[in-house]
Amino acid sequence: FGFIEFLLHRKDEKEDKNSEVLTAIQNLEDKVNELNDKIDKVDATVDEGHAVTSRVRLLRFADELRMKLKHSKDAWDQCFSDITTYEHYCDNHPLFKNNQTEATVEFIHKTYKIRLEENDFL
Repeated sequence: FGFIEFLLHRKDEKEDKNSEVLTAIQNLEDKVNELNDKIDKVDATVDEGHAVTSRVRLLRFADELRMKLKHSKDAWDQCFSDITTYEHYCDNHPLFKNNQTEATVEFIHKTYKIRLEENDFL
């Protein structure tokens, strides 16, 4: 009986250790999921920040155009990149406030065509 008791006791200890390991793994998985949620929130905040920054730059660029300031071809390219970034974000985030730039973007494109035809860049 002593040997059988030893084996049963050993089996119980292994089951307890296995249970502890499984609990630790579950806790670790929960922490990883929490961390992933936090990372997703940070990513969303960063993406929105990029969209807002792009919007600010393109609105400022349009204001400079209205003040008759000239820009280099590189500055125009950056503005078009900002327009693309902003519009892409808005397309993918329909709840994001997006009624501030449509006329401005149209004005930028129209002005660019004129400057391109006249080769009127810095």
